Amino acid sequence: MASSIYNLSRPDKLLIDQELFDKLLPLASSSARGRTNHNFHELLEPYQRFLNVLTKDTYVQAHRHKNPPKPETFLVLKGKLGFILFEEDGKVREKHVLSSDGPIYGIDILPGVYHTLVCLSETCICFEGKSGPYDPRTDKEFATFAPPENSEGKTQYLDFLRSLF
Repeated sequence: MASSIYNLSRPDKLLIDQELFDKLLPLASSSARGRTNHNFHELLEPYQRFLNVLTKDTYVQAHRHKNPPKPETFLVLKGKLGFILFEEDGKVREKHVLSSDGPIYGIDILPGVYHTLVCLSETCICFEGKSGPYDPRTDKEFATFAPPENSEGKTQYLDFLRSLF
């Protein structure tokens, strides 16, 4: 039965409002990673919907969603971020400033495109959507040209990414 993948005990709607933001921002700030997710979806749902709450010092290793192929959409609800697309070899292909003040509010990318983001405001809240279901073994393919999140080289690489903006 398809409905078994959904949490039918949750309310039939959840508001995305300042009250929710006020609850999530301290969680991101106190996180060792400098960010937190707030999932609206259950892990097995075919469409993943979540808020990604970022702080200025968070580092997101460049990655792609290739196998299985998953397109991804980012919309900035509050704050500003730099969004970077890469070639296969790590060369920067494009960079865009996404901001809740516009003129660019979001981006939609096809599967298999290496990408990352940097928070350009003290905090940034994005809505993200991508195909599911979520499987941590196959969700992301991390780029070998970008240092892993737990490496010493991440700070220097994050500085480089910020310098693009």
